[in-house]
Amino acid sequence: MRLAFLLVLTASCAAAAPATSPAPAPTDSTTSAPSSDTSSAPAASSPPAPAAATDATPPATPAGPVPIGGSVLVGDINAPPHFDPKPTIVALKPKLLECFNQARASNPALHGKLTVRIQVNEAGAALSADADPGGNAYDPGLVKCIDGVVKNGVKFPKPGGMATVAAPLVFRP
Repeated sequence: MRLAFLLVLTASCAAAAPATSPAPAPTDSTTSAPSSDTSSAPAASSPPAPAAATDATPPATPAGPVPIGGSVLVGDINAPPHFDPKPTIVALKPKLLECFNQARASNPALHGKLTVRIQVNEAGAALSADADPGGNAYDPGLVKCIDGVVKNGVKFPKPGGMATVAAPLVFRP
């Protein structure tokens, strides 16, 4: 009986080995590369970089699955006269929703109002975005993500000088 159990255990371990075989496949090509002694040093340094990238991916997973769905409402924006940033902010709603869902992965109860202050230069480029900590939806991760979204190539209309925009956002799961 024990022998049968050991045979089943050995067979299941052998079945698990092919699942790990794809990872050693690059190692086999690394083994092929060491046959030429000149390539062995770069080949040895190449595998640790993907291993580090693989190690960097799992920490994002334990925070929980990224929720989907939800909505972002854009309220009345406080901006200087003759400067209408609302169409630009409304166009950002899908990316703002992605930020919200990523923040909900670590804080599932996150929802509510968040007032975002955006600094816009005279050319219409966003310099920074921060938020009032008093809002119900205040979360440092959410604010950091919104800052990244706003600063990454978002082009506002030219405000006629520096401008600060206060945009109330309401996040709903």
